[in-house]
Amino acid sequence: MGAVELAQNSLFELKRNFEEKKVKILKNLVIKLDTNEILRLLQSKNSEDNIRKAPQALVDDIKRMTDEALLLIQSRAIYDSFESKELEPKFLFNKSEITVFAICTIGKKLETHTREHLQKGELAKGVILNAIASHAAEQTAEHVNQTILNELSMEIQGKDTTCRFSPGYCQWELGKGQKTIFELLDSSKIGVSLTSSMMMNPVKSVSFAINIGKEVDKELGLRDCENCDMFNCAYRRI
Repeated sequence: MGAVELAQNSLFELKRNFEEKKVKILKNLVIKLDTNEILRLLQSKNSEDNIRKAPQALVDDIKRMTDEALLLIQSRAIYDSFESKELEPKFLFNKSEITVFAICTIGKKLETHTREHLQKGELAKGVILNAIASHAAEQTAEHVNQTILNELSMEIQGKDTTCRFSPGYCQWELGKGQKTIFELLDSSKIGVSLTSSMMMNPVKSVSFAINIGKEVDKELGLRDCENCDMFNCAYRRI
């Protein structure tokens, strides 16, 4: 039996074990949106000084459209934990005991609403709403991450956890990472699908993993930010 077949069989066993358990799905999550974080996404230089100097009219527009967007956001997530030893690539998971995979989304409504404004030529509104949607997706992922850690608090006592990390980061190949997560989690239960290019639909969705164990690298997910030259990235963690 070849390496590919072995990997497929391992994923099949993990998925079967997952399906025998109660699917963990979160719906109608309540998230908080921060005007300053949305400003960071809209500005090319994300300094505190630039945020303080933002025109009041822009701040007012962001607040108004944030209220509008919150009515359209449908935050949902699906997640579960798996034995890390069966997972690839080994360098990411070999020191972990348990890995939690998660997929979360803010749904399609805000994305559709944003596109409608852009198609009508209302570029300013479309750009602001797109920034709000990106922030909302990140806030949803953070909410789900904290929910997972709270739920597993007893199980992970005496163990370390990594920061959440996503396919495409930490030298985790995007295609292989997305394929693993989407094969193990039934994303259709929260209305998310994967395109042939391994991008998620709706676009404002996030997939990620958390490693748990006594020897895991607690800075996994942070180190990429430290070495990245995109210093003005709104999602930078260091």
